[in-house]
Amino acid sequence: MKTLFKILFIGTALMVLMAMFGGFALLHHHGPDMHIVLDDGEFFLGGSDFGDWLGASIGLFVAAVVCIVVVPLVLLLGVALPLLIVGGVIALVIASLLGVGAVLGSPLILLGLLFFVVLRNRRRANAARSTPV
Repeated sequence: MKTLFKILFIGTALMVLMAMFGGFALLHHHGPDMHIVLDDGEFFLGGSDFGDWLGASIGLFVAAVVCIVVVPLVLLLGVALPLLIVGGVIALVIASLLGVGAVLGSPLILLGLLFFVVLRNRRRANAARSTPV
């Protein structure tokens, strides 16, 4: 099972890297100008306008940070944190049940301890009397 997760993780990481390199290549191609239409807004990339390249590079950097840092943290906190909370609640319930059981059963526990001490001392006394010195 561990090998499957390693293979899936490596495959996902490679796909993210290929998407980032593909976006970088699209932005830095030396062909004709790029025309992007997004929600009825038109963006023209290309030429030698430094602001377009800077904005696109910052966008790629933000996308890379989101893919590399934010997504794993969201998955970790979204899956592991609820499991830890549920485990803590279950441990608290078990500890409280054991504590209540110990308080309610303490007279019986003390009585059993008393019988144990008395019977143990009686066995020692009988063993001491039966062995000749």
